Amino acid sequence: MNKRAGGCLGLLLAACLLFLPARTLAVDAAAAVVIEQGSGRVLFAQNETERLPMASTTKIMTALVTLENSCLTDRLTIDPSCVGIEGSSAYLEAGEEQTVENLLYALMLRSGNDAAEALALHVGGTRDGFIELMNRRAESLGLMDTRFQNPHGLPAEGHYTTALDLAKITREAYEYEAFRQIVSTKWKAIPWDGRQYDRAMANKNKMLDLYEGANGVKTGYTKAAGRCLVSGALRDQMQLICVVLNCPDMWNVSMDLLDAAFGEYEMVDVLDCLLPVCVLPIEGAQEGETVSLLPEYDVSLPLRVDECAQVTLHVPDSVTLPVARGQHLGYASVSVGGEEYYEVALYADRDLAAPRPRLWISLLAVLRGWCGINDWEGFFDK
Repeated sequence: MNKRAGGCLGLLLAACLLFLPARTLAVDAAAAVVIEQGSGRVLFAQNETERLPMASTTKIMTALVTLENSCLTDRLTIDPSCVGIEGSSAYLEAGEEQTVENLLYALMLRSGNDAAEALALHVGGTRDGFIELMNRRAESLGLMDTRFQNPHGLPAEGHYTTALDLAKITREAYEYEAFRQIVSTKWKAIPWDGRQYDRAMANKNKMLDLYEGANGVKTGYTKAAGRCLVSGALRDQMQLICVVLNCPDMWNVSMDLLDAAFGEYEMVDVLDCLLPVCVLPIEGAQEGETVSLLPEYDVSLPLRVDECAQVTLHVPDSVTLPVARGQHLGYASVSVGGEEYYEVALYADRDLAAPRPRLWISLLAVLRGWCGINDWEGFFDK
């Protein structure tokens, strides 16, 4: 049974909400969204494109940029400028050495602002250099309503995102095994130079204990941003990402939204990389000979019981020999209700050799060589 933060009133509210479709809920949050990680399909949205401060959920992008531009085993010396940053801290000390991996745990579990500054200096060369990397990464994801001014999320003018953009950043970060491992860890000890004991890092994300299947991600709070939570949960092969911004009851609201989405949607297999999606005739081959096309990878989508996915094939009418196994011969687009979620390459399932020349063509070639006749058309006209 799922645990709940709050008393009987919270349980009663959750029970009632389970009977409402996720897309019709209204929650006490400035903005909220639920997406499925693989497809990015939006299962619930409320003010999802409104620009808002996001506090320490900023650190999801900090972690993503760090993972993409450094190695977990990199060692760095803590610069004095990173020590004593206001807000949440891992209590780093100037001159101590840490690995990138340890600092990522300090960043995502303890929400250390000092860890964020240390990683920014290491990866970006300078603090401003790292912030530029963050904003470039946001642009590369097509996030037009996100802008970073620091690596930790303390209040700053021009530092904002949206619930939907933050979900997309988290979706990208979830592609990294190291990220998934870190944000799903409840407790971690990292070395503390000069002491006989380690730093104890307890994850501030209570969802890991409160919600069945929870596997991330990050909390955040400032007076300007309010209570913010990005949470992730995996059930029945469906990985969901839920974002609530400025949400006073962020734990219960997030759990209610996840429950509603899990209750309304289920993952449905649409394409199987081992099963042909179509067959194409072969020009000039024996009658009835075809080549089958296989999708590059499996595709599953979250669907309601009243929905079905549409697969549109973009392939030629026929193919000419030779054909090589794995040859790219088109693609399939997968959509629901007119919105496309996947574009999957299609490949030939086998090798097919070019046809051998017919006998009379071979004989003409031999005669041409013997007689030195180059103009066959003129020869036959005589």
